[in-house]
Amino acid sequence: MKTFCNPVNINYQYQLSYNGRESADPAIVLYKEKYFLFASHGSGYWISDDLVKWDFIRVDLKKQPEFGLFAPGVCVAGERMYITHSQGGSILYSDDPFDPDSWVNIGRPYEWHDPAFLFDDDGYVYVYEGLGDRCLHASKLDPNDNMRVVEGPVPIFYSDYKNRGYDRCGDNNEIERMPSLEGGWVNKINGKYYLTYATPGTEFSTYCDGVAVSDHPLGPFENCDNSPTVFKPTGFMRGAGHGCLFEDKRGSLWKIDTVSISVNHMFERRLALFPAKIIDGRLYTNTLRGDYPMIYPHDTDDPFTGSDAGMHLLSYNAKASASSVYGDHLPCLAFDENMKTWWSAATGDAGEYLAADLGVMRDVFSLQVNFADQDITPCHGRDNGFSYKYTVEVSCDGENWVTLIDRTDNEDDLSHEYFQFDSVKFRYIKLTNRGGFPANGRFAVSGLRIFGKGGEKAPDSAPDFSVLRHEDERDMTVSWEPVPGAEGYFVRFGVNENELHTHYQIIGECGAEIRSLIRGVRYHVTVDAYNPGGVTRGKIIKII
Repeated sequence: MKTFCNPVNINYQYQLSYNGRESADPAIVLYKEKYFLFASHGSGYWISDDLVKWDFIRVDLKKQPEFGLFAPGVCVAGERMYITHSQGGSILYSDDPFDPDSWVNIGRPYEWHDPAFLFDDDGYVYVYEGLGDRCLHASKLDPNDNMRVVEGPVPIFYSDYKNRGYDRCGDNNEIERMPSLEGGWVNKINGKYYLTYATPGTEFSTYCDGVAVSDHPLGPFENCDNSPTVFKPTGFMRGAGHGCLFEDKRGSLWKIDTVSISVNHMFERRLALFPAKIIDGRLYTNTLRGDYPMIYPHDTDDPFTGSDAGMHLLSYNAKASASSVYGDHLPCLAFDENMKTWWSAATGDAGEYLAADLGVMRDVFSLQVNFADQDITPCHGRDNGFSYKYTVEVSCDGENWVTLIDRTDNEDDLSHEYFQFDSVKFRYIKLTNRGGFPANGRFAVSGLRIFGKGGEKAPDSAPDFSVLRHEDERDMTVSWEPVPGAEGYFVRFGVNENELHTHYQIIGECGAEIRSLIRGVRYHVTVDAYNPGGVTRGKIIKII
């Protein structure tokens, strides 16, 4: 089987004054059997056949400066594609978007921020917009009359952090203040209008998408009790919000969203792709192990339950060493399952290396190399000639090395490369820089992640646990005793006991303080245990 691994591996653009790369606010549409991906500050867009391998189409920003703005909204109406952007962006259309010079600017009916388009069955285009305040708005536009406003803007949805815990700011929803409500996107499915919206802020690990539903494209929209529908505050990638819901060629639903790094700059971000579905009238997204290897989207009949490739992480907390260390960016930070932390060498010179001992021989099926930006020279755009040049060597004894991956002559500017193998056995691994590091930065790695089958058994059982719903019903405490042989745990919860996809991944502790609940909503809770040998699902479900 062919597999991939989030974050989406595209050529993320450097942004002036960001001290790093960024891409965010993704929008995907299917046009003539090709997927088109647009994102903030893209200087163009990407095209794909399979949602994994993306070819970039460069737009001349002197002719079309709109493609240098934030937050694209896009829709297809017959043979025509429409796009607009935040920051008061204009509306553009193309009858041949494969040609980057084909876009025609028709202006805008009014100024908007974080827009999204829906082409409905009635022949009108609806725009959904709003950024940073309590309310999202919508308007009805006529595509046959230069997108004239027929109705609106009208308010359609409000934030409510006093009742919705996930609406609170902070890396664990601990800050009692107004969130940034943004990134609305609407799909019409089975006669219902599903609004996904981002909250509480792109810089937080709790960045997420809630979901609300209406019978009318102009709302009002009622919040769903299973919100947030996209939530990933823990694990390697943290934060997942402001994206779009779309249908693939085979009719399966997917959600692509913005992942937070937000270390070098608040807007330092990446993209991630998750399977989605609608059942019991609710929209669900499966982010469980969403940063582990997944089967290609078109290669499984049921992406929601069948995307997980069954590989397990073999590199967590590996014994690490390096050629040099810059400041407190220690080698162990490349193996701590957190993209917000990284090892950095003292220089970006060829010969700097990161090495690790996995402790025992491992049967490896894939690995992922995630580079970070440390002390780069300020730069911008896509004409910089950057690429990562490196080798990956492996060894069984720490003395005799074999080159597994040779990217010495690489010309691709890809910062999250993923490699799959039939099977490779080794204990030691070394990643070595073989050329100048992009943007003259120091050689830095946020994650050297190794996947395969561990030699040990999965934990014998999942833990029994206790769960306490606080007086403030937005909060709960889940705790348990350590499970022998477990490396970590997944606390899963939701409103339907058969659809427990919202989760926290816990490593090194036996409890979780969760502050993302909705007042007045009853939840089912369970806890899984896992290690490199596999995941043992919780059989006990408790109701709070």
